Amino acid sequence: MSPAEAFTRHFPISFPYCSLEFVAKGAGIAAEDGWGGCVVNDEGHLVATIRLFIWEDDGDDRSIRDVKEQQVTIVTAPYLDDPRLPAYFEGWAAAVRFASARLDEISAAQGFAAVSERLAAAMPDEFFCPEVLRLRRPQTADDFMDALLSNRKRLGWLLP
Repeated sequence: MSPAEAFTRHFPISFPYCSLEFVAKGAGIAAEDGWGGCVVNDEGHLVATIRLFIWEDDGDDRSIRDVKEQQVTIVTAPYLDDPRLPAYFEGWAAAVRFASARLDEISAAQGFAAVSERLAAAMPDEFFCPEVLRLRRPQTADDFMDALLSNRKRLGWLLP
């Protein structure tokens, strides 16, 4: 399985407060724009177009508060052949899901709007931390999940 296939199989990731979606090539995007899909760019990095939806609670319904789309570096060039990539992608998806579940604590204490406000300033690239592959210790999905959540500069910013 290619790195792009191993990565994109984790989408969409949806929670009560936001959703992350992979934007495939041709999804209403002109090919000459260079957007869409999961490709190796000119610098040799694996990049993907990611769409972030922030939800707003309207009583019984939820509506879209904001939509942001960004081309995000998923894996930097030196790590494209790293045998740990499948574990990294699994750990990343698990970390995002774990952090989103913890947002329920903020919602319970301060309300849905507090979580929506917290996420309002977020951009899609803030959910991705390819630099964690520089660490030698993480080998398994659980190792990567722990590494991603243990630092506020990675995904720890999502935790209460």
